[in-house]
Amino acid sequence: MKDLNFFKPYQGKNKEKINSRIYIYGAMVIVALLMVGTFGVNTVRIILLNRSIDDYNKKLSDPEIQEQLREAEDTNKQITTLKKYDSALTDVAVSVKNRDNVSDVLLMDISSTVPSEVSFKNLDISDNTINIKGVSTSRSAVAELKHNLSSLPKMQDVYVNSIDNLGAVEGEYSFDIKCMLKDVE
Repeated sequence: MKDLNFFKPYQGKNKEKINSRIYIYGAMVIVALLMVGTFGVNTVRIILLNRSIDDYNKKLSDPEIQEQLREAEDTNKQITTLKKYDSALTDVAVSVKNRDNVSDVLLMDISSTVPSEVSFKNLDISDNTINIKGVSTSRSAVAELKHNLSSLPKMQDVYVNSIDNLGAVEGEYSFDIKCMLKDVE
């Protein structure tokens, strides 16, 4: 005959509780071992890195290295200063190139406007201003020169400062003409 065990269902639940507790405790032990292992590995790495840092600090405190470091800092300061000068000179060079007022074309244009009775003593070009000093055999030749210069496309304003016969040979007139160039775009 078969024995009836009325406590059988209760025995299985206890075993399940014991089995689930074993799994929980086992997982906790594994996590604890991982934490301790990670802590140990990280501690060893920190100790090794601190030793390495101490070695590098000893090497850096060496007088030869300190001297090389000072030389490198001085060189870096000089390089920084030279870069500033280079950028400033580049800006100046670009602005000078953009203000290319005096060119062969301008001088040829001025030369083409000179009547045969006129000769130049001095031609001074600074910034956007041209000063022409010269002599002429007649006042009308100076007026013709002024008119011809005014018709050039690069000239903004042309005017005669003076015409007199005091500073020239008898029968000749000395003159002074000032020309303003248009701004270069």
